[in-house]
Amino acid sequence: MKTTTEYGLMLDEFIERSAQIDKLLAKNPQSAEVKQELEALRTKQRETTRILEKLEVSSSSIWENIGYGG
Repeated sequence: MKTTTEYGLMLDEFIERSAQIDKLLAKNPQSAEVKQELEALRTKQRETTRILEKLEVSSSSIWENIGYGG
């Protein structure tokens, strides 16, 4: 299991990728090179989003269980 710090780093990477996507879209979104780079970044974004969503669901379940006595 990853530590809170590792998930924080993943979130930082997510934010950085979002900024990179925005910059690429501002350049020339029709360029083949930009399209390829955008697709790679979006793939990483989807993977990170999936992991962070799993974390959110599992951590909310943990807090519910603690509330009911564990």
